[in-house]
Amino acid sequence: MRFLLVLFITGLGLLDLQAQELTNLRSLTGQVVFKDGSPVVSALIYVPANAKSAYSDEQGYFNISGLAAQEYEVIIQPFGQKEIHLTTDLSEHSDNLYIALQQETNFALEDVVIKSKSKIRESKEKGYNIEVVNTQAYTVQNVVASELLDRSAGVKIRQSAGLGSHIDFNLNGLTGNSVRIFIDGIPLRNYGKAFSLNNIPPSMIERIEIYKGVLPGHLTEDALGGGINIILKKEKKNKLSVAYGYGSFNTHQADVNANLFDSKTGLNAQIGAFYAYTDNNYEVYGDNVYVINPQTGKVKYVKAERFHDSYESKGIQANLSLRDKSFADELSLGLLFSDMDNDIQTGATMDVVYGNRRSERDTRMFNLKYEKDNLILPNLSAKTFVSYSQTNRKVIDTIPYMYNWLGEIVRDQDGNPINWRNSGGEAGPATLANNNEKNFANRTGLGYSFSDTQKLNANFFYNQFTRDIDDPKLPEAENELLDTRFLSKTILSFSYEAKWLQEKLSSTLFFKNYHQKVKLTDYTKRQDKLTATAYDKKISFNGYGAAFSYALTDEILITSSVEKAIRMPGIFELLGNTSENILPTYNLRPENSTNVNLGASLGNFSFNKHQLKADINFFLRDISDMIVRGIASNITDQYGFENLGKVRSTGVDLEMNYNYDKRFTLTANLSNFNARYNLKFDEYGSEYIYYGDRLRNAPFLTGNLYANYEFKNLFKQNHGLNLHYNFGYTHRFFRNWESLASKGKAYIPTQAVHSAGVNYRFPGNKVVLGFDAKNITNEHLFDNWALQKPGRAFYFKITYNAI
Repeated sequence: MRFLLVLFITGLGLLDLQAQELTNLRSLTGQVVFKDGSPVVSALIYVPANAKSAYSDEQGYFNISGLAAQEYEVIIQPFGQKEIHLTTDLSEHSDNLYIALQQETNFALEDVVIKSKSKIRESKEKGYNIEVVNTQAYTVQNVVASELLDRSAGVKIRQSAGLGSHIDFNLNGLTGNSVRIFIDGIPLRNYGKAFSLNNIPPSMIERIEIYKGVLPGHLTEDALGGGINIILKKEKKNKLSVAYGYGSFNTHQADVNANLFDSKTGLNAQIGAFYAYTDNNYEVYGDNVYVINPQTGKVKYVKAERFHDSYESKGIQANLSLRDKSFADELSLGLLFSDMDNDIQTGATMDVVYGNRRSERDTRMFNLKYEKDNLILPNLSAKTFVSYSQTNRKVIDTIPYMYNWLGEIVRDQDGNPINWRNSGGEAGPATLANNNEKNFANRTGLGYSFSDTQKLNANFFYNQFTRDIDDPKLPEAENELLDTRFLSKTILSFSYEAKWLQEKLSSTLFFKNYHQKVKLTDYTKRQDKLTATAYDKKISFNGYGAAFSYALTDEILITSSVEKAIRMPGIFELLGNTSENILPTYNLRPENSTNVNLGASLGNFSFNKHQLKADINFFLRDISDMIVRGIASNITDQYGFENLGKVRSTGVDLEMNYNYDKRFTLTANLSNFNARYNLKFDEYGSEYIYYGDRLRNAPFLTGNLYANYEFKNLFKQNHGLNLHYNFGYTHRFFRNWESLASKGKAYIPTQAVHSAGVNYRFPGNKVVLGFDAKNITNEHLFDNWALQKPGRAFYFKITYNAI
């Protein structure tokens, strides 16, 4: 580690010496507005001399960096209007432009149209099946990142309860750790649970990238079916915004975002803070919500209020960076501090109710990033990040009383409290376990361009996780045997990118090598005798694949990809998690899959004020040793993970987007996958009774519809009213294998959820008021193993943009 740091710092010093001989780079920033002061969104700003471009954001601001100190012609082209040609001189310093346009004027476009490819278009042209969620329209709504993802084609959020509860992502039928989550390319697990997709407000996010089937090499993780990358905002302007929301179940959510940018030095300081609290005391009812009369044993089904499910999280993230320097395109240092406290209401199912069990977590993390094109050699680029986090995770369970859904302590005929199995705690033996978890990660990537159409990339990823456990409630002899859990992972990937046929055909070939090591000592206790067992396991696999795209026209792109994917068992799957009743499973095997994707991107097609685009993707997943959650024990309410033989899944995602006059937006998507258990015989030659069944506890047909309409200058000039509506559909699915019962099969019912809201914007976007109503019809919503989610809820939010 010291050697790497010394090498890194020395390299920066050499680059700095080289930088003294290089010309200082300039930036071109500015704002495009109409003459009444309202911003022009998505105007193209283009510098023909070096083909650099940018689009104006929701405030009309833009930034083009990395320009040499000279005079430039600049072309500004708002959508539906003719080009504006300007000249700016960057010889002495960076420039800031202010462009005011006539309001709502229609011009005939000239014969020459300047086009610039977005990063998303570039990713699609490499053959990746990628979908992007733009968060700009949601910054004033009372939603979190996980809700936005749940509205995307092929993505289903599996949430165990309300705000702050555990979430899993189902992506084209693959769930849990099979789908990797990143924040700015850093694995989400490094951030700690308090800084999660349940808490990150859209105001902190620039966009969300969803990769289906094949994960690009620059993310370098073991993912079976893709990944989700959250890109946080990196603005080059001064900004300060504050937001506060309040709603049902005594829910409070607040965030502050500040950014300070010095164009002369390129120094940027960014800080974001968030706070969330909720009682989560929503009403629950159904087959799993009942009380038992201890005298008669009679079961009575009730409607009850969750009484022990409060959740509180808070965090602050700071980032100090230098951009567009001769020695670095970006050099940044980031810090994160977060804390979380939550009561635990249920175990793995709703049959068991807790009244005192709770958990606490705090995380401290730092990360260092460095990016540079033309490093030492022309056409050689480098990217690296280092992150280190430490999380203290506590479980408090020292009161053994049994509770029912009415929040009452269950008592016997004499009025004495009934204890849970006389074990000292509600979920087992009394515990005050403190898990000290340390996570180190490094990803380094090098890219070399042989020409404008050929590039070779190499990426190296190393991740080391350790967990030390201390539980003062355990006898000293047992506590001493709880040694450090050690898990490390190394991934090396190579990819070759090329373009052919006048750059209409793109290809990417890649190879990945995976290593994992697990080492620990655990103990078993039989008849009061302790036996220590050492586990030391190493695994190694190779993966490979290819991705292709062909541009039939500028608006029609065909994509395809195939990969032999490997996903090694994760931390909680192998080592367990006491706060969530997860048992360790040391003998898990890696899961592997052959993934095939074939898709098409159509659009944008423009007709006067109308815009239309669509994406469709067909996929196949042939999976072996799929890692899935096991069924919870009826006695302990604990569960582990298991390998599931063979699963074959086929399906399709379809999404369509329509826009009229930048006022009305309509997005609709539909996802269907057919995942079947595909192993016919067990090791003894007997046929599995559920051979050919759909995958248990997995939704297979989902859809979403989102509509938004903006009234401009409704009451006064520069005032705006925005109405939005969202409909989510999940078809019913079985909780267990279909073939295990002839009648009375348990299933999760069909769910149709309606939500709507309104936002009112005052002049200059200084103040925005928002109101959201979720699950308007108060649908009975379930998810993992019939864990009920909140019913009807209302939320109010105020956002103040000071700068």
